Amino acid sequence: MEWWSKTAYPVMICLFLCLGMLAGCVVHSVHPFYTADTVVEMPELYGQWKLEQSIFKEGTENPWTFSEGVIMIPQDGGCITRLSARFFKVKDMTFADTTADEPQQDISLWWMFHITPLHTVSRVIAEDKTLRIIPLNVSWLDDAVKNKSVVLQSVWREEMKENLFIASSAEWVDFLKKYGSDPQVFPDKNAFVFVRF
Repeated sequence: MEWWSKTAYPVMICLFLCLGMLAGCVVHSVHPFYTADTVVEMPELYGQWKLEQSIFKEGTENPWTFSEGVIMIPQDGGCITRLSARFFKVKDMTFADTTADEPQQDISLWWMFHITPLHTVSRVIAEDKTLRIIPLNVSWLDDAVKNKSVVLQSVWREEMKENLFIASSAEWVDFLKKYGSDPQVFPDKNAFVFVRF
């Protein structure tokens, strides 16, 4: 019982606080946002990138490492958050589908964004030595689903105050074909801006 009070209990409190803080921040899907025919390799993105601009402070101190299938985000104390990443193209646009990779001892903000097995999606724009990763705008999508201008199957999770999307991968690809270049759907003001390290 002493171990629980000193170790597990504080971690659980942190987990619930983070969940409450992050609810409604990103779009979560049970299914991937890509289909097999849209997947691409992006070796030009492999290497280290320093996060220069973000709405969050966590993960800005040290460079992130992008490699085949994985994004590694260093944390304080030597821990590393690992996200599984699949790059894919729809029309001439590049996107990244990310999920939590492996659980870790310390809970980080970035890992909490990607609780297994839920998928998130971001538009990826690489220019020279700059990389912008723009998450799908959850507020826009929630409003569009509510007023039925976008039809994607979802389940409302009251405890999280968010939609959990259960649309198929093919439906997501169709959605991205239609809305992927819309600046309201992937707003530049929400971009995570990286520079080559």
